[in-house]
Amino acid sequence: MAKKEIEQMNDEIDLFELIQSLWKEKVLIVAITAVITFIGVGYALLTPSTYEAKVAILPPSISDIAELQKFDVLESSQKQTQSQIFTEFLSILRSNQLRKKFLQEEGVMESLFTEEMSQHKALVKLDGMIQLEVPKKDPKNEASFKLQYKDPDLAAKFANQLVGLAIGLHRTNISHAFESARDQKIKQLNDKKNSLVATHEERLNQETTKLQEAYLVAQKLGIIDPRESNDLSVKTESRSTVITEEMRYLYSQGTRSLNVEIETVERRKKNLSMVDGLIDIGQELSLLNAISLDGSKVMPITIDLGAETPEDKIKPNRLLIVFLSGVFGWILAIIFVLIRKSVHNYREKV
Repeated sequence: MAKKEIEQMNDEIDLFELIQSLWKEKVLIVAITAVITFIGVGYALLTPSTYEAKVAILPPSISDIAELQKFDVLESSQKQTQSQIFTEFLSILRSNQLRKKFLQEEGVMESLFTEEMSQHKALVKLDGMIQLEVPKKDPKNEASFKLQYKDPDLAAKFANQLVGLAIGLHRTNISHAFESARDQKIKQLNDKKNSLVATHEERLNQETTKLQEAYLVAQKLGIIDPRESNDLSVKTESRSTVITEEMRYLYSQGTRSLNVEIETVERRKKNLSMVDGLIDIGQELSLLNAISLDGSKVMPITIDLGAETPEDKIKPNRLLIVFLSGVFGWILAIIFVLIRKSVHNYREKV
């Protein structure tokens, strides 16, 4: 029991000596704390203020994307819902394509960066200024596009400008998608049209060839007018696929009838209105050639709140920096004094 009391007394004595040692070095502690705090004050004062401008965006309304209903005419898979269009727009906001286009705008590079730099480096710096916040719970309902910059007016201007460029890019992309789908549809219809015409002409050519052959036979046999026959098998065989029987039936009609039929078939080659389905294809082609999509009428988002010039900076927090600098300086000073005291005691023992 006495031993424990002695140890406790020694501990109390050590703690007292520790406090006494620190008190003796109070000037040094204050000096180190003051130096570190002064450095923190300098950093806080020299660090430029950063402002954040925000654009709040929502999915488009049905009327905003009414122009896209023209995709229905193409029977295309390009038709999209409001949430899909909103998701596509958010992907454009994240894209390097948008950032490159923004940096190419007149006066942007000069306003953002004081020194000349490569496009890659400028893209990296710009990416650090931009932030797109999308709620994880329901990313299809809203989003916030933020831009941080040292100039509050330019921060708001550039945030709105970037969103405007993204809208333009989306309109361009959707217009190109429509034109591509329309051209593909027109090509398909033209191919189908050409196929029907070619098939029609081939059938008529085959018919003409058979009639001409029958005409030559009838001419050689001296058959001018159709022969009357009570043999119904001839007419029945005319529907047969047997070529010889079909030929007998044809030349039995005589040269006069065959000549009229040949002229009639030749006229049919020029009259494409008799091709089944060709009129419908022509109507579809007329509609497709007349229809176009006006990208300027498409609004992929609803701007809930445009960026306004921020009044309060988001960083640096100068008071916090000074306070933390003082605390860090005080801790560092105590550690320095304790280490120096330990080294001094060690040397005395040696």
